[in-house]
Amino acid sequence: MPTLTRTRLAHRVAGRRTLVTGASGAIGRQLAVLLGGAGAHLILLGRDPEALRETARQVPDTAAAVRVAPLDLTVHEDVTAFTKKLTADLGGVDILVNNAGRSIRRGTAHATDRPHDYRRTMAVNYFGAVDLTLGLLPGMRERGHGHIVNVTTIGLQLGMSRFTAYNPSKAALEAFGQSLAPELRREGVAVSTVHLPLVRTRMSAPTTAFARLPALDPRQAARMIATALVTGRPRVSTRLGTVGELLGVAAPRVRLALGALEYRHLPESPRSARTAAHTPPTDRSRTDPTGPDG
Repeated sequence: MPTLTRTRLAHRVAGRRTLVTGASGAIGRQLAVLLGGAGAHLILLGRDPEALRETARQVPDTAAAVRVAPLDLTVHEDVTAFTKKLTADLGGVDILVNNAGRSIRRGTAHATDRPHDYRRTMAVNYFGAVDLTLGLLPGMRERGHGHIVNVTTIGLQLGMSRFTAYNPSKAALEAFGQSLAPELRREGVAVSTVHLPLVRTRMSAPTTAFARLPALDPRQAARMIATALVTGRPRVSTRLGTVGELLGVAAPRVRLALGALEYRHLPESPRSARTAAHTPPTDRSRTDPTGPDG
């Protein structure tokens, strides 16, 4: 990846209205700090008002402005109202980073009676991001510039097991961006996908097997996302992710065998099994363990 400097980042984001979802989480917070340090005009979205305010407090004074907006991306009407108000108040945004995500790592042996997990994950990771994008896209088109960054996961490239709820939701978001990008190419709006690897966050902590694996910290993950803004590349990935993706095309049986090996040696987390056994379908708490991108 190219060297990310504050000067290069500032050239892309200084004074630009930049919306970051999931800003109450570790990766979103570090991204807000990084972009604020480069002079971005930040609009920070998340479900936890106090965590959002803490993120705002950590943003450097060099930010052009910082606004926080508590928002549940699973409520279509609220997202629609938000995008309309933001367009009326600020004229929309220049940069949209769809970073928010719900992640569940649970094998299907523990998920056959939990179809609600699949719907919830799609609601946040796909439909929420799509609602937000469609609401803000007309303004980008009118101005003739913009950048949409969709944060997905290395799990799509490696074919990781136990992510039958999470990976499809991120695959849908990636496919949405891939289909959208050709429509926008001549309109000055870029679309990027960032495949984050494992990131050390509180959400990845329940899967104790991940502790043995190499991982990024949230600041490094934020820099990877910022690289997409600086370069404008359609895809930003790690070497491991790229190799895994190529292996899936050139030697799919080999990748399948490696996935089966991963399934055997990275077992179900105890927390996941307990949650599957005791959480009723009506429980909407965010207690499920996360996937590789935190």
